[in-house]
Amino acid sequence: MQEVLQVGPILLRIQWLIIVLSAFVGYFVIKHRLQRAGYADQRMIETIENSLYIAVAVWKFSLILFDPLTVITNPLALLYFSGGEHGIWLAAAVVCSIIYFRAQKENVSIWAYGDLLATGFLAAIVVYDWMDWVLNKQWVWVDGSEMIISLLILLVFFRKSKKIGEPYQLTQALLWFSLGQVFVQFLNPLKRNDWLGFSQEQILYLILAVLCLCLDWFAEKKRLHLSKLTNKN
Repeated sequence: MQEVLQVGPILLRIQWLIIVLSAFVGYFVIKHRLQRAGYADQRMIETIENSLYIAVAVWKFSLILFDPLTVITNPLALLYFSGGEHGIWLAAAVVCSIIYFRAQKENVSIWAYGDLLATGFLAAIVVYDWMDWVLNKQWVWVDGSEMIISLLILLVFFRKSKKIGEPYQLTQALLWFSLGQVFVQFLNPLKRNDWLGFSQEQILYLILAVLCLCLDWFAEKKRLHLSKLTNKN
C-alpha cells in the first residue's frame, strides 16, 4: 500500500488520512444517535467536537513529548510524524478527563457521554478497518473480523438502546467488543505470546471484560435490593 500522498510540496501519510476520516464518520454517527434519541441540547455535541479537535492535536504534537530530540533537530518532523500509539493513549486520557469534568459541570450523566463515545468509536473502527482492508491486503482476516464484530455490536447498540446512557447496554457493548478483540488477536500473525498463549493486549481486554461483568453484577444486585425495598414499602 502507498504510505504517503503528495499534495504539492506536502507529503501526507495515508494512515493519518484514514484515521481522520474514520474519526469524522464516528462524529456524524454520534450526531445521528443524539438526533435519534431526541436530544435538542447542543452542549454534549459541542463538548465532543472540542474533544475531537483536542485529541487530534494531542496525538499529532505528542511527538514533542515522546521524541523531543527529533523535533529539536528537525522541527519539520511535526509535519510528517506523530506520537504514534503512545500519542493515541495520551489523547484518549486527555479526552476522558475533559469529558468527565464537562459532565460534572453540565450535570450530565457520564454514562451518556460513554454511550456516545462508544458509538462513535465503533463506527470509526468499522471505517478504519474497511479502508485498511481495501488498501492493505496483508491483514484481510484481522481487519475483516474486527470490522464485522464492531459493525454487529454497533447495529445491536442502535437497535436495542434507543435511550442514551443506559449502563447495561454500554457495558454489554464493551464486554463483547473486548472478547471480540481477544479473538481477533489470535488471527494476527505478529501476536506475541506473553502468558499462557495470550498477548499483553489480549490480557488487558480480558481484564476489561471481567470488569464489565463485575459492573453488571453490582448493578443487578443494586437493582434487586432497591426492588425489595420498594416492595416492603
